[in-house]
Amino acid sequence: MPKTLLILAHPNIKESIGNRIISEILIRDPQVEIRHLDQLYPDFKIDIKAEQQAMLRADLIIFQYPLFWYSTPAVLKEWIDQVFEYGFAFGRDAKLTGKKVVASFTMGSSDKDYPAEVIEKITFPFQGMAKYCNMEYLGEIYSNDINNYKPGAGEKAAEIAKTHAEKLIALIHP
Repeated sequence: MPKTLLILAHPNIKESIGNRIISEILIRDPQVEIRHLDQLYPDFKIDIKAEQQAMLRADLIIFQYPLFWYSTPAVLKEWIDQVFEYGFAFGRDAKLTGKKVVASFTMGSSDKDYPAEVIEKITFPFQGMAKYCNMEYLGEIYSNDINNYKPGAGEKAAEIAKTHAEKLIALIHP
């Protein structure tokens, strides 16, 4: 049975709308393992071997996070920097060849703020990482307007998050 690993990076998941709902929906799927980096590594001291073992168990790796200033939360960047080491992710005896990768993120801003060329730049690091590690980049799933800034926005954001989760489930169970 194919296995999916969701690498969740959100520093305040209890206050989150989108990432909390997405992860709550996906955790119900027995094929999905969620590694919530902010809960596992609040001190940023990554257990590299444990994370590498989780990746080895997976066929599909989804990076789930809120977009912070055109990038990932700091713990996700640190996780990638440490876990994707030579001899594991790339180079001789690389072990991630053929695994599938998806960048999945939420944004508080509207889609007008993030045209296609901006999304391409935001996801370029994941595309490059996948290529360098001989992984298959399946693309990105992202949702705008995941915020609670105005009255009624929270309910709208919850619906957007549910739709986002459904898109991920469609990837997991094609």
